[in-house]
Amino acid sequence: MTKLEGDYDVFGDGSVTIISTPGHTPGHQSLLVKLPKTGALILSGDAVHFKSNWENRGVPVNNTDKEQTLASMQRIADLMAKDKAQLWINHDKAQRDSLKMAPDYYE
Repeated sequence: MTKLEGDYDVFGDGSVTIISTPGHTPGHQSLLVKLPKTGALILSGDAVHFKSNWENRGVPVNNTDKEQTLASMQRIADLMAKDKAQLWINHDKAQRDSLKMAPDYYE
């Protein structure tokens, strides 16, 4: 186990990066994964709960810090623009049902 401060490049090659996204909880993290064929994906965890939260920058009342949540959402948006990344929203069933998740689909 490693206690992280900020982001962490898991393999040292930029393919998998743990992204600090506090707000839902103080140490919340999301994941940026760069796949050779698919491109970049951001797995939001609890930084974004639903597509409507993302589009309207809505912060659930149970989050520990509204301003940190909004800053984390902006950080995710900035990473999406920089890396041309898709956002996969953890709790959004409609989005999840539309994604192809077979292991050999994404490389």
